[in-house]
Amino acid sequence: MFSYMRNMDQSDLEPVLAIEQRCYDFPWSVRGFENSLDRGLNYVFCRDNDEIIGYACCLTVLDEVELLNFCIAPAFQGKGVGKKALEVLLERLSEGEFRIVFLEVRDSNSAGRRLYLGSDFNEDGVRKDYYRCRQWDEETQSLVEGKEDAILMSRPLS
Repeated sequence: MFSYMRNMDQSDLEPVLAIEQRCYDFPWSVRGFENSLDRGLNYVFCRDNDEIIGYACCLTVLDEVELLNFCIAPAFQGKGVGKKALEVLLERLSEGEFRIVFLEVRDSNSAGRRLYLGSDFNEDGVRKDYYRCRQWDEETQSLVEGKEDAILMSRPLS
């Protein structure tokens, strides 16, 4: 399923955006990815046939890495692809001069939290009302925009 990881470039934005829009209620914009390409470390996860099945966007500051966006296409979720992709990403980051990686994950993202905890991340704290979300409102019987907590996580790379 997952064969290799390579650096993301401008030509990858169309398939990356397609995955992003399928996975998130509030996806990054093309400009968000362009900014990330200008400022960070960005990777795509591919199959043997060069099909992009996921990506990671990281921001680096000195010897720290913040994992801003880690996503696997829905057709490949729940099949070990995310676990393998995260292992390869962490190995690549460990080869550099980085000593720690940070991330935030939605409180409701139980699969993501399990993935990170299974990869030796620690839960360090909570950012209250960090993410936008859609919630069911009993009074109006409709979806309304709300806020959701972020779980702060970190993992040493050495």
